[in-house]
Amino acid sequence: MDHMEIVEKLRAKANVSYEDAKAALEVSDWDLLDALVILEREGKLAREESASYTTKRETKPQSPKVDSSTKGVIARLFEMLASLINRMNKISLDLYRKGKKISSLPLIAFVLMLLFMFWWTIPTMVISLFFGVSYRFSGSSAVEGVNKVMDKASDMAENIKTGAGSSQNDSHGDV
Repeated sequence: MDHMEIVEKLRAKANVSYEDAKAALEVSDWDLLDALVILEREGKLAREESASYTTKRETKPQSPKVDSSTKGVIARLFEMLASLINRMNKISLDLYRKGKKISSLPLIAFVLMLLFMFWWTIPTMVISLFFGVSYRFSGSSAVEGVNKVMDKASDMAENIKTGAGSSQNDSHGDV
């Protein structure tokens, strides 16, 4: 390595002028380490707070490591949940009796009732079918298939109710 390259290397490491680097190298007989020591003694080295010249291992406090992919999965899960809740809030369960709407319930409330009061909700719905109550979902075109099933359930309850009534009339006529 020639003298010019050594001066440039010292300038880059010590962040000093060309003249200071050359003078320190000439005094140290072109020894790079000695020149750094000379510049440090003269106070010409620009100190950087982030630079460190030690062989001692630095211990950093351990923070709990959370995988970035786990954060992404959790964020996506909450986004999907929020999207589902928003869609459910746009759909409602309407109750009809004799063709007239008697009540409306947001789908999210109905789902929560099914989750937390299943043994009360389902029997109440089935019994109400026998009292002429029908159910329809409104608010989205995707619920038409469900409405067809609900209509069939209402028709079946009506058929059972009228069939049970006619069999009772037949039994009374025979006596």
